[in-house]
Amino acid sequence: MTWRHKTLFSIIILLSITLIGRLFFIQVISHQNYIEQANNLHSSTQKLNASRGTIYDRNHYPLATSINTWDVFIDSSKFNTNSNLNEIELLCSILEIKNCASLTNEAIQSNNQLLVKRKITFTNISKINQLNFKTIYSIDSSKRIYPEKNLAGQLIGYVGLDQQGLWGIEKDFDEILSGKAGIIYSEKDPFGRPIVLGQETIKEPTAGSDIILTIDKYIQSFAQSHLLQAINENKAESGSILVMNPLNGEILAMANYPEINLTDDILMNDNLSKDARNKIISDIYEPGSVMKLITSAIAFDLNLITPETTYVDKGYVDVGPQRIQNWDFNTYGETSIKNHLIHSLNTGAVWIAQKIGAEKYYNYLKNFGFGTTTSLGLSGESRGILRTNESSDWYPIDLATNSYGQGIGATPLQVLSAVNVLINNGKLMQPNVIKEILNGIAAKQYEPKQELRVIGENSSKLIKEMMYAIVNENIYHQAKVDGFKAAGKTGTTINMINQEYDWDYTIATFAGFVPYNKPEISILVKIDYPQGNSNLGGEVAAPVFAKLAADILEYLEIAPINEMVKSK
Repeated sequence: MTWRHKTLFSIIILLSITLIGRLFFIQVISHQNYIEQANNLHSSTQKLNASRGTIYDRNHYPLATSINTWDVFIDSSKFNTNSNLNEIELLCSILEIKNCASLTNEAIQSNNQLLVKRKITFTNISKINQLNFKTIYSIDSSKRIYPEKNLAGQLIGYVGLDQQGLWGIEKDFDEILSGKAGIIYSEKDPFGRPIVLGQETIKEPTAGSDIILTIDKYIQSFAQSHLLQAINENKAESGSILVMNPLNGEILAMANYPEINLTDDILMNDNLSKDARNKIISDIYEPGSVMKLITSAIAFDLNLITPETTYVDKGYVDVGPQRIQNWDFNTYGETSIKNHLIHSLNTGAVWIAQKIGAEKYYNYLKNFGFGTTTSLGLSGESRGILRTNESSDWYPIDLATNSYGQGIGATPLQVLSAVNVLINNGKLMQPNVIKEILNGIAAKQYEPKQELRVIGENSSKLIKEMMYAIVNENIYHQAKVDGFKAAGKTGTTINMINQEYDWDYTIATFAGFVPYNKPEISILVKIDYPQGNSNLGGEVAAPVFAKLAADILEYLEIAPINEMVKSK
């Protein structure tokens, strides 16, 4: 065998090995890939959207639901300029499409499926179907609607054009609500047109689950109405109202101003990102004198004080080089703990906090839930700001100012959850906005969950008595509710302008509960930067609490004290 024969033989062997390797790659390694490519040449898939679950209030009133609509298309591959122009003209008339000539030109030039309009109503699709068009067809779709428009808009959220939640419950529970899409597999000819008698396989979609909130539609409406009235009367910039069941942690209403209206043109709102923010869980503020309740409750629990314990109020207290004064700049002399709370004296809160000590004080605040997110489960929740004696930027003055609610940052949810501990025999309950999830087969119920005991029952009893005294031993207190015993505490946060506290720039708050003997509701009212005749919590927020509580109690059919006496 000559060298030429050897070379030729080697080339043949090499080519054979290459061919065999290529065949092995195609038929074994890439077998599935080529099958899919072949199938794609003569098959098509069409997505079947799952029906999105409904969001209900606690009484099964729909707050967000979906209705059947249809998307209309022109099959341009079947379009004939001689016979189908009339179909487009009729379609334009039904759907009120003004530029019909442009649509016709697009249909002539395209050889694909041309989308004409989405979310067609049942009335219009019925008219289209009656005409038996040859080149026009529809696909089932849906449209998300919000029957109550502006009710709890920041909490409920909104669904975008891609049918995905953008914020709120719609976003945080999107996977649960949206379900799982189905698919239609069908054969098509070389021109991409469906084969009438070809094979077709349908994988049905799985519907999304329904979500039942703890929110009550009517209580939410009351809260938003009273908040709007307070904003207007006090020329305030913004505000929030949170209503809870203090015994089990359920949230009954979350009202924010500015409101957000869940309508079709919402995505055109220039302030969407700001207005959609749920300020009750995302925005922090200095709680002000409401914190005096927490400070006193801690000292009660440590057996350091009683309501009758006294201290000498000089109208001020010096902490190092810094002087803290009472909010009214008055001096009260020998004063009991009870009177320090009734008159909301800063000096008393500082005196108590210093008796407690920094380490114990901040350990209690952490147990109350300050400085960490709650277990609510909604995105965008803030941790708040809590500097402790273990922080590098903490100073002794911080303990003093924290005792009466300055230098500490918390969300309205954190504040009312902490106040609920005082009301609920010292137990911290997990705040909850989801009552039940229904998937058509089974229901998942969310039971009340105690996270920990923060203070003892006797300490809770004492601080509730103080909250009752604050409202009822002041004949001018504006948080009184006719026919009921109410209890609570005002707060006025003085905000900083140009690094200095400005009395004209306040946040007015009131946190309280009613009825005193058998708590049904707890309420936090927060009015931001009122510019009316007053800007104090007792004059701005307390009256809102009283009016809102009266409406809620009437709605819940809870009998006033005098009616209960008559029934006996």
